[in-house]
Amino acid sequence: MISNLHDYLAIIEREGELKRITDKKNPFLEIAKIVSEESKLSGGGDVLLFEHPGDSGFPLAANLFGSLRRVSIALCVDNIRELEKKFSALISPLRTVSFDNVDSQMSSLPEFCSMRPAVTSETALTEITLPDLTTFPFLQSWPEDGKVSGHPRYITLPLLFTSSPDGIETNCGMYRCQIRGKAEIAVQCKDGSGAASHLESYRKIGRKMPVAIVLGGAPCMTFSAMFPLPGRLDEVTFAGFLQNRPLTMVRSLTVPLYVPSEAEVVLEGYIDPHESVIEGPFGNHTGSYSPPSPAPLIRLTCIRRREKPIIPATVPGEPPMEDCWMAKAWERLLAVFLRKLLPGFADIHFPIEWIFHNSGVISIEEPGSGMVIETARFLWSLPWFRNSKILLFVDASACLPERVSTVVWHAINLVEFSSDIFFDAEKRRMAIDATGYGKMTKRIKS
Repeated sequence: MISNLHDYLAIIEREGELKRITDKKNPFLEIAKIVSEESKLSGGGDVLLFEHPGDSGFPLAANLFGSLRRVSIALCVDNIRELEKKFSALISPLRTVSFDNVDSQMSSLPEFCSMRPAVTSETALTEITLPDLTTFPFLQSWPEDGKVSGHPRYITLPLLFTSSPDGIETNCGMYRCQIRGKAEIAVQCKDGSGAASHLESYRKIGRKMPVAIVLGGAPCMTFSAMFPLPGRLDEVTFAGFLQNRPLTMVRSLTVPLYVPSEAEVVLEGYIDPHESVIEGPFGNHTGSYSPPSPAPLIRLTCIRRREKPIIPATVPGEPPMEDCWMAKAWERLLAVFLRKLLPGFADIHFPIEWIFHNSGVISIEEPGSGMVIETARFLWSLPWFRNSKILLFVDASACLPERVSTVVWHAINLVEFSSDIFFDAEKRRMAIDATGYGKMTKRIKS
């Protein structure tokens, strides 16, 4: 089991995929440029450990999960397909499921319940300091980042822990966090997210919301926070399932929250739900900047850290980038969910250029008349596909995982656009029925 970032990096170094950069590198743009170039090398490049990022005394690790091999190591499986088999075995006792209750159904499974976190008083977080975010090597990735407010640096792999006012419902999500001085962070939690829902509850009762931003810890927790898990499924328990052992959690010092005991750094504080600042712009994985917009403001109360923490970071940008390979893990879990929810569903594959538009190639077993339209409408009703731009449907016999680009190539050449394309009611999303393309013409064979 990989308990923390140090464990993970030791394994990666033994695998020969860690590159130590001993020269001093600037966290303002220079490091991001190096990371972006590395991630586009064959095989995803290496993990980069910057031992002297600027004037910070803390090393920074990037491109941590920038290949399918490293994603598999982080998730404790031999390959990414093993993750799919493992998850399928977990939910196999559920005979029928619906999206509205799959979270409660999973939470009742004995195997899942056995992975609930354990509370401990022992922790690697031995150093306690007053808030000073300027001592950490947080990155500026792109020239226009944070230009409106003059704060260009972001925490790019944060795990944000929140809870409902009664403390019963907890959430851990990954939201971009803008550094705004020594003790303030703007956090962009979108409508519909767990953190946004909790903040609205605090707004209604007129109280500040406690938050904890965690850096590092077990890699499986990073993935669990990134996955858009259904409903109120507990991310910490899911992380325990991924690593085959419950996580250990420790109580925060200044906020009523529990955080992973093996974290590198924990930033504790509160959000006033009636206060916001303008965050952005931010260079995103779309290849363009997300525009400036209002964001809640965290005021820190305490920083806890290991004696010698390593700061994890990622850089968004034009694919292929690290986040593309991380999203492939979600693709395998999503395929399992959809097989339970949809009759005839075979598989889904995200071309890396489509990943962050929730767009994919969907294969169907023996597609019949009207089946593609019905399936597309059902998928659009799910949060996972609410913003999907393109759904390409093909016959299951035609779509192999290693030939997704070939499938897309054939579809674009052979689909009759006058009859095989249809849209949702708002004309915002498109589905392409290419299930019959293999029968439309005789294909060249070598």
